[in-house]
Amino acid sequence: MNDKEVLEVFGHNVKIERVKKSLSQQELAEKTEFSVPYISNIEHGKYNISLTRARKISQFFNKSIDEMLKSQK
Repeated sequence: MNDKEVLEVFGHNVKIERVKKSLSQQELAEKTEFSVPYISNIEHGKYNISLTRARKISQFFNKSIDEMLKSQK
């Protein structure tokens, strides 16, 4: 997987987990203390986020970073 694909898979999985919890981007942003545009850009694979931020999001969903990097097509 190349760098772009990694970002897209992580972002896709964030969206899947957010929808599973019936959360809006606004609600996820509030719970993780990130902005709505930041969450949107993560979900669209536009941001190469830091490991600490990836960990924070992964922990919110009770997932490991490794799980969040696996394709769920």
